[in-house]
Amino acid sequence: MKQWLAVHSKPRQETIAEENLARQGFEVYCPKIQVERKKRGKRIKVVEALFPRYLFVKFKSGHDSATSIRYTRGVTQIVRFGNELVIVSDDIIRQLKSSAEDSSGLYVELMPEFKKGDQVRVIDGPFMGLSGIFHKSNAEERVTILLNVLGGQNRVFLEREQIALVAVQ
Repeated sequence: MKQWLAVHSKPRQETIAEENLARQGFEVYCPKIQVERKKRGKRIKVVEALFPRYLFVKFKSGHDSATSIRYTRGVTQIVRFGNELVIVSDDIIRQLKSSAEDSSGLYVELMPEFKKGDQVRVIDGPFMGLSGIFHKSNAEERVTILLNVLGGQNRVFLEREQIALVAVQ
């Protein structure tokens, strides 16, 4: 019976490992996500592994060679607990595949939508750790929040990724 194994790849070589394993006849699944990154001051969309450095390979014990997986270009090792190979259930793989977009097969990173008046916390930058109130956002992915700094409530302009919604309890 074939089972899914978790495979650990070399840094940023998930695609190389995936291609080389598929070339050997293995069924391989490497979930991917499209994210926005800032590069040289511009926002670009890039595709990267949903689980950095991990992919899944369908393996038949006694029939397929774990050694051929282990020594495939781009692979570091097969994930193990002690001497036991980590088996990933078919249900988990099926669930991962079904939650990806139908057209592209990609997962989409969703930025939270903020509403005027939402409580937010600054998670990066010089104001990190401070709480404020969301005021507005603009087309350049910058946001305006109201922070109590310097003796009063002041407008502060930040990148969207620098704030997070405060969980209401």
